[in-house]
Amino acid sequence: MRLSKIEVYPQYLDEYIEYVTEVGEISLRTEPGVLTMYAVGEKENPCKITILETYTSKEAYDKHIASAHFQKYKQGTLHMVKSLVLSDQTPLNPTNRINNFME
Repeated sequence: MRLSKIEVYPQYLDEYIEYVTEVGEISLRTEPGVLTMYAVGEKENPCKITILETYTSKEAYDKHIASAHFQKYKQGTLHMVKSLVLSDQTPLNPTNRINNFME
C-alpha cells in the first residue's frame, strides 16, 4: 500500500488530471495485481494530489511501474510535477482490503 503525494504546477493541472485518470483506469482494467488507484485533489489546493495505491504483492507493484501505460504517465508528467513524495503504508487492519473498480 502506498500514498503518492504530488504537487503539480498550476498551469499543468488539467493535463496532469488527464494523465493520472488514464493510467489509473488502464491499471485497474488490465492489471489483476492492482487493487486500488484512487486519486484525489485537496479541496483548498487542487494542485496537491494524493493517490492511494494498493497491490496484491510487491511483484504486482513492480509489474505496474514497468508497464507501458505507467511509463507513458511518468515520462509525460515529469515537467508537470513540482514535488513528489512516495510513502509506503502499513494497513492497521490487513483483513480490510480496498478494491476499486471501473464501471
